[in-house]
Amino acid sequence: MKLYPLLLASILLATFLIPALLADPCSAAFIPGNNITVERDGMTWNYDEKITDTEAIFFRNLIDRDTGNNDGFVNAWEILKMEVLLGDKMEKSIEEKPDVKLNATSDPVELKDVEFWISKNTLGRTEKSSSITNRASVTYSFKEEISAGTDIWLMGTPNSSVTITLPQGLDVELTEGLDNKSLVLENNRTLLRGNFGSEKNITLWLSKNESLKAELLAMELYKDKIAENKSVKESGAGENEAPTAGEKAEVSQPSGVFKNILNKINRSLNGA
Repeated sequence: MKLYPLLLASILLATFLIPALLADPCSAAFIPGNNITVERDGMTWNYDEKITDTEAIFFRNLIDRDTGNNDGFVNAWEILKMEVLLGDKMEKSIEEKPDVKLNATSDPVELKDVEFWISKNTLGRTEKSSSITNRASVTYSFKEEISAGTDIWLMGTPNSSVTITLPQGLDVELTEGLDNKSLVLENNRTLLRGNFGSEKNITLWLSKNESLKAELLAMELYKDKIAENKSVKESGAGENEAPTAGEKAEVSQPSGVFKNILNKINRSLNGA
């Protein structure tokens, strides 16, 4: 029997071994997805998993049998109890087998919270085969802030899609286990997209964000130029001289990310 390693599949199949699932595992219709947001001091891993066809029927029957009265109908109270049950089982599963490591150890990673939501579409007759999309969110904290040189190991479901958002100021130098990889910059943060490989593990080696370093260097040059011009004005030199086009370009107002950073610094200096 094939056990599905992510979320509902692993929790349900490992916990409730029902003869109906002893059939061909290829008939299963689980479509998992992962959205991971990494901060310097922790991360949030949001899961979603779509269940269709006969597995949707199985899931409805499971709720009715194990948290209800087995009357062939799933109600809201039964769903609520199953959310609590699955959340608890997911938390215990992660504690027993950590799915996040920093620098090859789970010691710096602390599990903070697990939440589980079952789709309202589960309500109704247990024999309904309409799709169900359930979600879970797991929050971790790091005992020490991550930085360039840190490697992050993640364990997920083989071939499932994943989006990983890195902290501002950090890029990824190298990845392993991430298939169909693409990288974009969004809201000044690096986003990695792809799929967990067949080995189900992804490792990221972090580095400094080169684009941010360039912006910070440009900001320092801009501040130096402003200070130089202010000094010249205060000394009275060059009062009747018009700046050349090149000089204008050098002290023109910055734009984009540079401008946003500068505005934050100005607000901080002005006590805003």
